[in-house]
Amino acid sequence: MIFEIKKGKATKINPKDFKSELELHQLIDKNLEELFEIRYLKDEHITDKHGRIETLGIDTSNRPVVIEYKKTTDKGQLAQANRYAAWIRQNPDSFELLVRKNLKITGDLDFSNIRIICFAQDYNMDDKCLAPVLGAELWKYTYYENDTLVIVREEEPEDLIKSSRGNSPQKKLTVTKEKRENRPAKTIEEHFEGTSKELKALFDEYNSEVLDISSEIECYTTAGEVLYKTSVNFVALAVQKRNNRLRIILRTKDNKISDPKKLTEQVPKHYSWGNMTRIIYLDVKDINKKYTMADVMALTLQAYKITK
Repeated sequence: MIFEIKKGKATKINPKDFKSELELHQLIDKNLEELFEIRYLKDEHITDKHGRIETLGIDTSNRPVVIEYKKTTDKGQLAQANRYAAWIRQNPDSFELLVRKNLKITGDLDFSNIRIICFAQDYNMDDKCLAPVLGAELWKYTYYENDTLVIVREEEPEDLIKSSRGNSPQKKLTVTKEKRENRPAKTIEEHFEGTSKELKALFDEYNSEVLDISSEIECYTTAGEVLYKTSVNFVALAVQKRNNRLRIILRTKDNKISDPKKLTEQVPKHYSWGNMTRIIYLDVKDINKKYTMADVMALTLQAYKITK
């Protein structure tokens, strides 16, 4: 619930509906960079076999993005969005041509990490369970009478239902709940091939600390980095094997960060990282000597809070 406070009195602001799905669609498309740092590419893109794609975009990591909107709740929304992502996988040349004609970007497109985003008021259990398998983002929205739009990330189901008869078919069927295991990032082990055990252990500690901040944080990998995000990236981590250290780039607002120990330095402008402006190096030989993991996490937490 949302309340407006005037002269110490709280007045409830009631939800209201968009006039149409198109109104929601156009509002989000116009604000993609503000909401998700996604560059708008095209809407209503017609394909031969995969249907009409509602919105296409590119994020700051050059990941292709497909977005599917529903005004309320619609069974099969995520399957529909995944069909659009399949079009990109099967037609990378056509998608890249579309990008190069409409946007100025540097670097290669990351077709291995296509980003799927859905918008709706709510989701059925099928889509909620399918989302972590596809690595998709389900965003719920509420539109209020004072023209406030609230969006929140749909949490993955915390419990899975398992049925079992044990080893004997004569035993009574039982149903138990099992805690969902966190899915490992796809290619983290490949990032650490040929590195020291100490560096991998240092990453494992940092990775665990970051993911413990909030259940809404997603970790994914590209060819060169391990990234952490909510609606936008707030940490970009790279493994520097030769120096036996981790390079961590952090999000800031107006390049401001509270760094009393002066552990961070400025990201060079030619990196073109936008609001990811500060670098810190997590070094095997320096940890617990020049700084602690708590020092690094204090900086990381600031980067996370900027996404809220």
